[in-house]
Amino acid sequence: MNKNNENIDLDETDTKSIESEKVSVCDESQRTVWFIASELAGLPQMPTSTRRARDELERLLKNRDHLKRKRVGTKGYEYHISILPLETQQSLGTEALEGTQEPKPSYSDLSLYKDFTEEFALIPGYRIQVSAGHGSLNPDQLEPTRHLAFRRKWLKYRGFKEKDLAIVWAKGDSMEPTIHNNDTLVVNMERKKPSDGHIYIFRNGDELFVKRYQSMLGTWRLISDNSFYSDLDIPKEEQYQFEVVGQVVHIAKDLGD
Repeated sequence: MNKNNENIDLDETDTKSIESEKVSVCDESQRTVWFIASELAGLPQMPTSTRRARDELERLLKNRDHLKRKRVGTKGYEYHISILPLETQQSLGTEALEGTQEPKPSYSDLSLYKDFTEEFALIPGYRIQVSAGHGSLNPDQLEPTRHLAFRRKWLKYRGFKEKDLAIVWAKGDSMEPTIHNNDTLVVNMERKKPSDGHIYIFRNGDELFVKRYQSMLGTWRLISDNSFYSDLDIPKEEQYQFEVVGQVVHIAKDLGD
Protein backbone atom coordinates (compact mmCIF):
# COMPACT_ATOMS: atom_id res chain seq x y z
CA MET A 1 0.00 0.00 0.00
CA ASN A 2 1.27 3.48 -0.85
CA LYS A 3 1.63 5.33 2.42
CA ASN A 4 1.34 8.66 0.65
CA ASN A 5 -2.42 8.29 0.31
CA GLU A 6 -2.97 6.98 3.79
CA ASN A 7 -5.88 8.53 5.66
CA ILE A 8 -6.90 8.32 9.27
CA ASP A 9 -10.36 8.57 10.80
CA LEU A 10 -9.79 10.70 13.87
CA ASP A 11 -12.65 8.93 15.62
CA GLU A 12 -10.38 5.86 15.76
CA THR A 13 -6.99 7.51 16.19
CA ASP A 14 -5.23 7.08 19.53
CA THR A 15 -4.47 10.35 21.27
CA LYS A 16 -2.13 10.84 24.19
CA SER A 17 -3.94 10.87 27.51
CA ILE A 18 -3.83 14.01 29.60
CA GLU A 19 -1.75 12.92 32.55
CA SER A 20 -2.92 15.60 35.00
CA GLU A 21 -6.22 13.79 35.79
CA LYS A 22 -7.29 10.23 36.55
CA VAL A 23 -9.20 8.11 34.09
CA SER A 24 -12.91 8.15 34.91
CA VAL A 25 -14.33 4.97 36.43
CA CYS A 26 -17.82 3.67 37.12
CA ASP A 27 -17.39 3.62 40.91
CA GLU A 28 -19.37 6.67 42.13
CA SER A 29 -16.87 7.27 44.94
CA GLN A 30 -14.05 7.70 42.45
CA ARG A 31 -15.84 9.36 39.52
CA THR A 32 -13.83 12.11 37.82
CA VAL A 33 -14.61 14.70 35.17
CA TRP A 34 -14.20 12.49 32.09
CA PHE A 35 -17.22 10.67 30.66
CA ILE A 36 -17.99 8.36 27.75
CA ALA A 37 -21.06 8.69 25.54
CA SER A 38 -22.97 5.81 27.16
CA GLU A 39 -22.65 7.51 30.57
CA LEU A 40 -24.12 10.75 29.21
CA ALA A 41 -26.89 9.40 26.97
CA GLY A 42 -30.32 10.33 28.31
CA LEU A 43 -29.09 13.08 30.64
CA PRO A 44 -30.60 16.59 30.35
CA GLN A 45 -29.67 18.29 27.05
CA MET A 46 -28.19 15.04 25.69
CA PRO A 47 -29.64 12.54 23.16
CA THR A 48 -31.03 9.30 24.51
CA SER A 49 -28.98 6.88 22.41
CA THR A 50 -25.26 6.28 22.84
CA ARG A 51 -24.54 6.81 19.14
CA ARG A 52 -26.34 10.16 19.01
CA ALA A 53 -24.76 11.20 22.29
CA ARG A 54 -21.34 10.48 20.77
CA ASP A 55 -22.22 12.60 17.73
CA GLU A 56 -23.35 15.44 20.00
CA LEU A 57 -20.12 15.22 22.01
CA GLU A 58 -18.09 15.49 18.80
CA ARG A 59 -20.11 18.56 17.85
CA LEU A 60 -19.56 20.15 21.27
CA LEU A 61 -15.84 19.37 21.10
CA LYS A 62 -15.29 21.88 18.25
CA ASN A 63 -11.75 20.70 17.46
CA ARG A 64 -10.57 21.09 21.09
CA ASP A 65 -8.78 17.77 20.88
CA HIS A 66 -7.23 18.07 24.34
CA LEU A 67 -10.74 17.65 25.80
CA LYS A 68 -11.08 14.16 24.33
CA ARG A 69 -8.93 11.15 25.13
CA LYS A 70 -9.00 7.39 24.87
CA ARG A 71 -10.29 5.61 27.95
CA VAL A 72 -7.64 3.28 29.30
CA GLY A 73 -8.42 -0.38 28.74
CA THR A 74 -11.07 0.25 26.08
CA LYS A 75 -11.35 1.31 22.45
CA GLY A 76 -13.72 4.15 23.35
CA TYR A 77 -13.16 7.83 23.97
CA GLU A 78 -14.12 9.97 26.93
CA TYR A 79 -14.82 13.69 27.03
CA HIS A 80 -14.15 16.40 29.58
CA ILE A 81 -17.13 17.75 31.47
CA SER A 82 -16.31 21.34 30.47
CA ILE A 83 -17.70 20.80 26.94
CA LEU A 84 -21.13 19.77 28.24
CA PRO A 85 -24.19 22.04 28.56
CA LEU A 86 -24.62 23.46 32.06
CA GLU A 87 -27.77 21.43 32.75
CA THR A 88 -25.92 18.24 31.83
CA GLN A 89 -23.02 19.19 34.10
CA GLN A 90 -25.37 19.86 37.00
CA SER A 91 -27.08 16.48 36.58
CA LEU A 92 -23.72 14.76 37.10
CA GLY A 93 -23.49 15.91 40.72
CA THR A 94 -21.25 18.14 42.82
CA GLU A 95 -18.20 15.90 42.58
CA ALA A 96 -18.11 16.30 38.82
CA LEU A 97 -18.84 20.04 38.95
CA GLU A 98 -15.61 20.59 40.87
CA GLY A 99 -13.74 19.76 37.68
CA THR A 100 -15.70 21.83 35.15
CA GLN A 101 -12.81 24.20 34.46
CA GLU A 102 -11.35 23.33 31.09
CA PRO A 103 -7.92 21.69 31.49
CA LYS A 104 -5.05 23.29 29.68
CA PRO A 105 -3.25 21.11 27.16
CA SER A 106 0.25 20.21 28.25
CA TYR A 107 3.29 21.25 26.27
CA SER A 108 3.74 17.67 25.08
CA ASP A 109 0.12 17.56 23.88
CA LEU A 110 0.56 20.80 21.93
CA SER A 111 3.84 19.60 20.47
CA LEU A 112 2.29 16.33 19.31
CA TYR A 113 -0.68 18.17 17.81
CA LYS A 114 1.62 20.59 15.99
CA ASP A 115 3.66 17.70 14.59
CA PHE A 116 0.47 15.95 13.51
CA THR A 117 -1.04 18.96 11.73
CA GLU A 118 2.23 19.66 9.96
CA GLU A 119 2.05 16.22 8.36
CA PHE A 120 -1.71 15.83 8.02
CA ALA A 121 -4.54 18.06 6.77
CA LEU A 122 -7.89 17.67 8.52
CA ILE A 123 -10.66 17.41 5.93
CA PRO A 124 -14.20 18.10 7.23
CA GLY A 125 -16.85 15.40 6.94
CA TYR A 126 -20.55 16.28 6.79
CA ARG A 127 -23.61 14.26 7.75
CA ILE A 128 -24.72 13.96 4.14
CA GLN A 129 -25.42 10.85 2.10
CA VAL A 130 -25.48 11.48 -1.63
CA SER A 131 -28.48 10.04 -3.50
CA ALA A 132 -30.52 10.46 -0.30
CA GLY A 133 -32.13 13.86 -0.92
CA HIS A 134 -30.39 15.75 1.88
CA GLY A 135 -30.05 19.09 0.11
CA SER A 136 -26.99 21.03 -0.96
CA LEU A 137 -23.44 20.57 0.27
CA ASN A 138 -22.45 24.04 1.44
CA PRO A 139 -19.65 24.03 4.05
CA ASP A 140 -20.37 27.68 4.86
CA GLN A 141 -23.79 26.67 6.19
CA LEU A 142 -23.03 23.26 7.71
CA GLU A 143 -21.09 22.12 10.75
CA PRO A 144 -18.75 19.16 10.14
CA THR A 145 -19.52 16.09 12.23
CA ARG A 146 -15.98 14.69 12.06
CA HIS A 147 -12.66 15.13 10.31
CA LEU A 148 -10.50 12.72 8.36
CA ALA A 149 -6.74 13.23 8.20
CA PHE A 150 -4.88 13.05 4.89
CA ARG A 151 -1.16 13.43 4.40
CA ARG A 152 -0.26 16.84 3.05
CA LYS A 153 2.28 15.17 0.77
CA TRP A 154 -0.56 13.25 -0.86
CA LEU A 155 -2.67 16.40 -1.31
CA LYS A 156 0.28 18.14 -2.97
CA TYR A 157 0.93 15.13 -5.20
CA ARG A 158 -2.71 15.15 -6.34
CA GLY A 159 -2.77 18.93 -6.75
CA PHE A 160 -5.51 19.42 -4.14
CA LYS A 161 -6.05 22.40 -1.85
CA GLU A 162 -7.23 21.58 1.64
CA LYS A 163 -9.92 24.28 1.59
CA ASP A 164 -11.54 22.80 -1.55
CA LEU A 165 -12.13 19.32 -0.10
CA ALA A 166 -15.11 17.91 1.78
CA ILE A 167 -16.21 14.42 2.79
CA VAL A 168 -19.65 12.86 2.34
CA TRP A 169 -20.98 9.31 2.37
CA ALA A 170 -22.55 7.30 -0.44
CA LYS A 171 -25.97 5.72 -0.22
CA GLY A 172 -27.38 3.03 -2.49
CA ASP A 173 -25.95 0.66 -5.08
CA SER A 174 -26.31 2.64 -8.33
CA MET A 175 -22.54 3.15 -8.66
CA GLU A 176 -21.43 -0.39 -7.78
CA PRO A 177 -18.87 -1.86 -8.15
CA THR A 178 -17.00 1.48 -8.08
CA ILE A 179 -18.85 2.96 -5.08
CA HIS A 180 -20.70 0.90 -2.49
CA ASN A 181 -23.29 1.89 0.08
CA ASN A 182 -21.70 3.90 2.95
CA ASP A 183 -18.39 4.39 1.15
CA THR A 184 -16.55 7.57 2.11
CA LEU A 185 -16.25 10.07 -0.74
CA VAL A 186 -13.72 12.90 -0.87
CA VAL A 187 -15.13 15.68 -3.05
CA ASN A 188 -13.10 18.44 -4.69
CA MET A 189 -15.62 21.28 -4.80
CA GLU A 190 -13.37 23.45 -6.93
CA ARG A 191 -13.90 21.14 -9.90
CA LYS A 192 -17.34 22.17 -11.10
CA LYS A 193 -16.74 21.83 -14.84
CA PRO A 194 -17.39 18.15 -15.62
CA SER A 195 -14.98 16.17 -17.76
CA ASP A 196 -15.71 12.91 -19.60
CA GLY A 197 -15.24 9.72 -17.64
CA HIS A 198 -14.96 11.28 -14.18
CA ILE A 199 -17.38 10.92 -11.28
CA TYR A 200 -19.20 13.96 -9.88
CA ILE A 201 -21.79 14.85 -7.31
CA PHE A 202 -24.76 16.62 -8.86
CA ARG A 203 -27.62 18.49 -7.24
CA ASN A 204 -31.12 18.71 -8.66
CA GLY A 205 -33.53 20.51 -6.38
CA ASP A 206 -33.08 19.01 -2.92
CA GLU A 207 -31.48 15.80 -4.15
CA LEU A 208 -27.77 15.03 -4.24
CA PHE A 209 -26.57 12.12 -6.34
CA VAL A 210 -23.28 10.75 -7.63
CA LYS A 211 -22.84 9.74 -11.27
CA ARG A 212 -20.19 9.29 -13.93
CA TYR A 213 -20.26 12.05 -16.55
CA GLN A 214 -20.14 11.85 -20.32
CA SER A 215 -20.78 14.59 -22.90
CA MET A 216 -22.90 13.58 -25.91
CA LEU A 217 -23.03 16.42 -28.49
CA GLY A 218 -23.98 18.97 -25.84
CA THR A 219 -26.13 16.58 -23.82
CA TRP A 220 -25.00 15.50 -20.37
CA ARG A 221 -25.14 11.74 -19.93
CA LEU A 222 -25.10 10.81 -16.24
CA ILE A 223 -24.05 7.18 -16.00
CA SER A 224 -24.63 4.68 -13.20
CA ASP A 225 -21.77 2.15 -13.08
CA ASN A 226 -24.34 -0.45 -12.02
CA SER A 227 -25.83 -1.68 -15.32
CA PHE A 228 -29.15 -2.35 -13.57
CA TYR A 229 -29.78 1.42 -13.65
CA SER A 230 -30.47 3.39 -16.84
CA ASP A 231 -28.36 6.35 -17.91
CA LEU A 232 -29.85 9.80 -17.47
CA ASP A 233 -29.57 12.18 -20.43
CA ILE A 234 -29.84 15.91 -19.66
CA PRO A 235 -30.40 18.07 -22.77
CA LYS A 236 -28.69 21.44 -22.90
CA GLU A 237 -31.90 23.38 -22.23
CA GLU A 238 -32.41 21.52 -18.93
CA GLN A 239 -28.85 21.60 -17.60
CA TYR A 240 -29.49 24.84 -15.72
CA GLN A 241 -31.56 22.78 -13.27
CA PHE A 242 -28.48 20.79 -12.26
CA GLU A 243 -25.55 21.99 -10.17
CA VAL A 244 -22.15 20.29 -10.30
CA VAL A 245 -21.19 20.21 -6.61
CA GLY A 246 -17.73 18.78 -7.22
CA GLN A 247 -15.67 15.84 -8.44
CA VAL A 248 -15.22 12.66 -6.42
CA VAL A 249 -11.43 12.35 -6.18
CA HIS A 250 -11.01 9.61 -3.56
CA ILE A 251 -13.10 6.69 -2.33
CA ALA A 252 -12.50 4.94 1.00
CA LYS A 253 -14.33 1.71 1.71
CA ASP A 254 -14.50 -1.22 4.11
CA LEU A 255 -13.72 -4.68 2.80
CA GLY A 256 -16.11 -6.44 5.15
CA ASP A 257 -15.81 -8.00 8.59
